[in-house]
Parts: sequence; structure tokens; C-alpha cells
Amino acid sequence: MLKIYFKTAYRNLLKNKAYAFVNILGLAVGIAACVLIGLFVNNERSFDNFVPNADKVYRLNEYMHYDGTAPSTAAIVGPPVAPFLKANNNEIDSYTRVFPAIPLVYPSVTMEYQGKKIKADKLACTDTSFASMFNPVIIEGERNKFTRDQNTIVLTASLARKLFGNSPALNKTIQLRTADTTVMSFTVSNVIADMPKNSHLQIEAMVPFPKEFLNSFLGTNYNVLMGATYLRISNNKNISLLESRVTKIIHAKSKFIDFTLQPLNRIHTGSINISYDELNYKKIDGKYLNIFIVIAIAVFLIACVNFVNLTTAIAGYRGKEVAVKKIVGARHFHVVFQVFIETFFSVLLSLISALLLITIFLPLLNKLLDRELTSESIYHGVMVVVFAGILIGTTLLAGIYPAWFISRANTGEALKTKVLLGGSKSSLRNVLVTGQFAIAVIFMISLMVILKQLKYMQQRDLGYSYSQVIKLPMDLQLAKKMPVLKAEIAKVKGVKDITNGFMEMGGNGSLFGIDFIAPNGEAKKITVNMENAGINYISFFDMKMIAGRTFSKGQQNEYIINQTLAKQIGYADPVGKPINITSLPPGRIIGVVKDFNYSSLHKTIEPLIIGSMDYIPYWQTNLYVKVSGTDVSQTLREIQKTFNGISGDNKFDYQFIDDHFNEVYHSERQAGSMIAIIGGLAMLISCLGLLSLAAFVVLRRKKEIGIRKVLGASVTNITALLSKEFLILVFIAFVIASPVAYYFMNKWLQGFAYRINIQWWVIAGAGGAAIVIAFITISFQSIKAALANPVKSLRSE
Repeated sequence: MLKIYFKTAYRNLLKNKAYAFVNILGLAVGIAACVLIGLFVNNERSFDNFVPNADKVYRLNEYMHYDGTAPSTAAIVGPPVAPFLKANNNEIDSYTRVFPAIPLVYPSVTMEYQGKKIKADKLACTDTSFASMFNPVIIEGERNKFTRDQNTIVLTASLARKLFGNSPALNKTIQLRTADTTVMSFTVSNVIADMPKNSHLQIEAMVPFPKEFLNSFLGTNYNVLMGATYLRISNNKNISLLESRVTKIIHAKSKFIDFTLQPLNRIHTGSINISYDELNYKKIDGKYLNIFIVIAIAVFLIACVNFVNLTTAIAGYRGKEVAVKKIVGARHFHVVFQVFIETFFSVLLSLISALLLITIFLPLLNKLLDRELTSESIYHGVMVVVFAGILIGTTLLAGIYPAWFISRANTGEALKTKVLLGGSKSSLRNVLVTGQFAIAVIFMISLMVILKQLKYMQQRDLGYSYSQVIKLPMDLQLAKKMPVLKAEIAKVKGVKDITNGFMEMGGNGSLFGIDFIAPNGEAKKITVNMENAGINYISFFDMKMIAGRTFSKGQQNEYIINQTLAKQIGYADPVGKPINITSLPPGRIIGVVKDFNYSSLHKTIEPLIIGSMDYIPYWQTNLYVKVSGTDVSQTLREIQKTFNGISGDNKFDYQFIDDHFNEVYHSERQAGSMIAIIGGLAMLISCLGLLSLAAFVVLRRKKEIGIRKVLGASVTNITALLSKEFLILVFIAFVIASPVAYYFMNKWLQGFAYRINIQWWVIAGAGGAAIVIAFITISFQSIKAALANPVKSLRSE
């Protein structure tokens, strides 16, 4: 008996090949989009879940509220903070510090073993407790010896292979060249598996903190920002209370900082507004994950609605078949079961097609989102259950209405007209199609707003020019060679100008205390961002001076301030007034530069002081080179040759500042791309749903159309008649979608300090586009019906 049901289902699919293909493809696209988004969201939310008792591990973030600067939260704290908190609070079971070893602990590090040299960019200083807190997989060595002794080092498996090949690394000695002439020997105490891809920490090697560093000025400084610190706490029931307690404890050392505790599994997705967060691998704005989930559900529901509409439209032709079945004894149950079997068969084919689409488009998704999702994860045990749930759930969801629709048909009427239902309208179907287009219009409006905001950020005058400028990061050893490096690179053909700086354009500023005399004669101390620049820095970036002059060669302790700091200091003309960075010799203000956005457009412009102190290599971390637009690749090769010749290293890392700003707004670009793709799919599936409704209505109004043509109606008249009620549905969808899209996109824009206003024509444009697309879709069926021979449609009457 079951075989007959499946055979009938198969024949019905072949009988309506075109509709069946569209039906199955639409649902397959919806399932594939939903699963792909689900894989991405699940991957992002799985970060750091492998850590034992992860719910009791928190990162210690520092909330800074220094006088004179806007409060901000940093992901890093000073070296003595964790031991001090642990000693004064018994709720802290243990702590682990993970500080980048370069450049504040070591100026630079090159690992050397039997002639092999590897630049140690991902070297961290940490505590022995790292092994118990993060539970890395130990391949060689004992867990209790993890960075226990000075001059021991832990390597990841991939780094160990680079140094030792396939030979065991345990107890072997390597040299760490930390300066041109300083070489230290380290013994391998452990080899661990590479950090999981879903770990926010991606480290290749770890060493203990040098004792001399912990006893130095930086090592004993509670206010300095140096590295991430993690706490394992005994009781996580009242985190806000613990935050207030540790804040009260640290106020004994500094009243300008408070502490917040960030759950380990929220670091990857919840740190977008936290600064100094370099040790956070491919972090993402968590709010976009929620948006993606809503999008996935919306697209899946649109696909199901489309499936129901198309199935119902096809069923409209099956009046005679259903009537004959009932006459020969088929009961209500048999008709319903037949419909569910056909639905199951179609959903199964859609699911198989979806798996094929997922396999094909997963690499494209990885490229778009910069991830490494694998097709193997699709066939994981959990995913098999998910697919089974989709198969059964979609069959029930999509089969209930068509089954009810077909099984309730009147036998006599069906035999007479060969179609089901006597009316020409279906309120439920109209509601479903309206809902489909409402979601699609929300996607369209959202996409237009996101693209306009991204364009605004790209084209906004930041107050400086960075076209054709590359950035070369400097370690301490290179910074000491800065004069030679700049002189030699300047000789390269194609190099137009060269300068240096300390802070990263588009990144975080660097906070320093400054001392000045206020207009009322009061000595004041505030904290502002500081840039240490080359003497041609202002002209290099085409910045505008509004008062005073730029730097002069050979002059020290001269400072340029931005407009925001000038307003805060309070002088009508601050040029010539005394000012200095705390702990440096007294200086004076020589100029005021027009405000420029040295950070991202998520933040307002904050006070900035610019010095030109070439005697402090620690503050010369970036070299900027402006190149001509012709033969850029050859210019870069010559720069690399010169750079490597002076540095003595084959590593040449450079980045165009344009590309850096693309990274700064990476989350927004990802969201825009996802909404564009999914919105396009939503519109496609919605149009298929509209096509199904058009086909159904044309079927029901076949006789009416024939009579109108006989009475002289033109193709244009009939097309307009059939299109009108569909366009009304799309207009209603637009009216519903517009305020919803406006509300959510306006809320999204609040995350930018500098943003566009949502103009009326953006919303109107999206609505107009939706109506045009809908009209083109409807016209396909309307014109076809208008051109049909009325004799054929009236013959059966």
C-alpha cells in the first residue's frame, strides 16, 4: 500500500515538472541558507567552550575613567593586578596572565635552533596556571612543569615541527635572540596541541615572566595596560558584587580604574567595544549573530510558505483525481495521507538538494566570513538529528494546509469543474504572501541603509589622507634603526614620502598623563591619547593646521594638540603655553591641528597630543610609506629588499591603510554581505510564492478571463486587472515593513558616533524596487493568461 502512495507521489511530480522543480528548489535554498547560517552562528558561539568549568572563568577588563578623557574599557591590565587581587579576595581561586611578550617584555624575539630562525610573533608570557585553567592538550612533557621554571618554553605542535621536524622537542634547547646581541637559552618543557580554532587565544609559544621584568617599573605598575588576565572564581552567583569588591580593592592602588568581569564564552562575541583587545582571534559583534539567527528563521519560514503556496496551487488542478478517489472508496484519511506522502517526498528531495547546495557554497561562505567551516560538520551526529527534525517538521508544517485544502473538496463540484474550491480568493494565502514580501522589503531597506553607512564611512573626510600609504610595524630593534631605515627607503623609486608614528590609525589610542597650567593659573593633570610622530607627520597625512606651526628638525619637547584638547585646556590661543607628558621634561604647545578621526567612526574624536620624540624607540612602532600609483608591485619589492637588508630578517609585513580600515569595519561589511545574499534569496523565494499565487488565481479566474476577452477586453486590461490585487498585497507588505526596518536600522546606526540619517527616499526606493520586481513576476502569469485562447477556457462550460 505504501508503495502505491510513493508511486503516485512520484507520478504527480512528473506530471507537474516545472512547478515541482520550483517548489523543491525554493525549499532547498531556504533550508541550505538556514543551515549555513546556523553553522556559522554555532561556530561563533562555540568559542572557548572546550575550557573545563568555563562558566567560572572570567577575563578581567579594566574600566578607565581618568580626568580629562572619555571613559573606556580595556581588555588588558597591569602585571601586578592579578596577584594583588588574589591576595586580597578569597573568592578568586586562581589567575592566569597572558601578555604578548613583544615589545614590552622583550623588544623582539627570534627563535634559533641549528641554523633555523623563526620570528616569534605569537609568543606570550604566562603563568603555570595556564595549563589548569585552559587545559591545553599536552603532547610532550608533564602538566605540572608548564612554564614552571625560568628559561623554559612551551611550544605548540606546529611550531615544534618547524624547529625540530618530526623529532621529539622535549628538553631540547633553543636560543631566543631578544636583541641584536642578546641571546638567551630556553629549554622546551612542554609541547601542546595547537590552540583550537574556536579559541580566542591563538598562541604559538609561551614562556614564564622574567623575574627582572616583574620587579621593574612596568612589572610593578598598576596603571599600565599590558596584557589579558583571567580569573577562575569559586562562586559565580553574584558577579556584580564580586566586581564591586575587586574594584574597591584596586582603588587602594589607583582611583581611576574599575574592573568588570567578562565571561570566557562571551569574549569572542562580546568585545566589539572593548579596546586593546589584540589577543581575540577573529572577534565578532555578537549582535550580528542574533540578526543572522532571525534572518535564518525568516528565510526558512519564507521557503515553507512558498512551498505551501505552490503545493496548494498545484492541488487546484487535482479536482477530478480527488473526486474519483473518493467515489471508488477512498476515505478522508487516505487523501490526507497521500498529500503528506507527496509532501514528505518533496521535502526529502529538497533536503538532498540543500545538502548539495551547502557543500557547493560552504567554501564561498568561508571566504566571505573569513572562517574555516568544514563540510564534515554537516554530517556530525547533532546535524543528522537537525536534518531529521527539518524533514519531519517541514513535512508537517508544509503539509497540513494542502492536506486540509485537498481533502475537503466537494466531489460533485470537483468532477464538474476539475478544480478544487469554488472561490477565487484565499485570505490565508494572501496573508502568507504579504508576510513573505514584508520580510523581503525589510531586508532591502536594511541593506540600503548598511551600504549607505559603509559608503559614508569610506568617503567621510577623516581629517587626513591615507591614499597609497602602507604601514610597516616596527619592533624595538628596528625602531633603533629608524633614521637609517627611513633614509634608505626614501631612495627607492616610487616612494613619495615617509614618516613614522606610535599609535595605529583606525585603532586604539594610547593614554598618557599630561600636565599643563589652566587659564586660571591652576596646575592640572589629565589623561589623553598620545602620538609620537615624525617631524613631517602633519604634511605626510595632509592634516590641516589651524594655529601655530608643525615640528622643526632638532627640536624636542614641542607638542601639537588637536582642537578637542585645545578646547579642554581652555585658552583662546594655546600656542606657546607650557605642557608636557608626565615624567618627561617640560615642553610647550607649538600648534593646533584640526580634529581628525584617528580612531574608528564608532567613537567620537578624543583629546590628542602629538610629540616628535625620536629619542624614545619604544614609541616608534609604525613606519608609514607613501607610494606612487604606478608600478606599485615593483616599488613594494624594492622596499622589501631595502627593509630586509637593514633588518636582517626575511619577514616583511606591510598593510595598506585602506585595507586596515576595511578590517576595522569588517563586522559591518560581513553583515551587509550576509543581508545582501540572504535578502536576495528571500526576494527570489517570495517571487516564487507570488508566482504560485498568480498561477492559482489565473486558474480560478480562467472562465472570467475568457468571457472578458470575448467581450472585448485587451491584453493590457486583463494584465492590469490580474496584477492589481497582487500589487496591493506588495504595497501592504511595504507599509508593514517600513516602520519595522526604520526602527531596527536606526537602532543599529546608534552604534556609530558619526552616521547617516535614514532618508525617506531610501525606504521609498526599497518599496518601489519591491513593487517593480513583483510586477515583473506577476506579469509572467498575467500576460500568459491574457494571451490564451478564450474558446479553450470556455469549452468545458
